Amino acid sequence: MENVWPDIIRTYNEKDIFNADETGLFYKLTPNQTLKFKGEKCVGGKLSKVRITILVCANMNGSETQKLTVIGKSQKPRCFKNVKKLPLNYKSNKKAWMTSDLFQKYLRQWDKELAKKKRKIVLLVDNCTAHIEASNL
Repeated sequence: MENVWPDIIRTYNEKDIFNADETGLFYKLTPNQTLKFKGEKCVGGKLSKVRITILVCANMNGSETQKLTVIGKSQKPRCFKNVKKLPLNYKSNKKAWMTSDLFQKYLRQWDKELAKKKRKIVLLVDNCTAHIEASNL
């Protein structure tokens, strides 16, 4: 990255340099510490492994963000019942993880949108195994 970064900065405008990354959100995880009043009993519990993965993507100068992509385990979560339109992209798989298939579909869809605008960008990603090289983009 150190070798190519100066060329990227010279060649592309900050609005066309994007970074994408995933994070896991363990939304049922209880704190590993708690405060209690003197004399009160405090009982620990089992740590929840229930999670979703969130893909976040924005450009270098912060002027543009992509719609969040959330990956859960359920194909049709009950909380989405009667919801006509989500403000995010929702995907699912058994482990609620980003997979190479999901990532490639994400890239291809975004590439179609960019091609309509005749726009070329740089996308920076980490070395997650799901981030396979997408050819023909």
